Amino acid sequence: MNDTVRRARPRRRRAYNGLVSTRGIREFVARDWEAARENKDAYWGERIARLGPAEGLRVAEELRRQALLHDADWPDAALRQSDVSSHVRLTELLRRARPARRP
Repeated sequence: MNDTVRRARPRRRRAYNGLVSTRGIREFVARDWEAARENKDAYWGERIARLGPAEGLRVAEELRRQALLHDADWPDAALRQSDVSSHVRLTELLRRARPARRP
């Protein structure tokens, strides 16, 4: 065999588990998700209370823009119709509800 020609070695495929930190996954799953939610709610509640409703609208707009980057056709006609139907159903339920009575 010619010294200048080398045989390509077959590449070894590493197992997926070798690429992913099992410890990291376990730590993620074991997080105190209730505390995370409470902290997040407290953070955003305080921020919007301090900066006003415009901050809530600004954040909502940023989330909308992020969704559009992910899916430029969002929301499609079917999703919009589903949303309108949900609002109509909620409005009907609220109309049928009795007013709250104070003791």
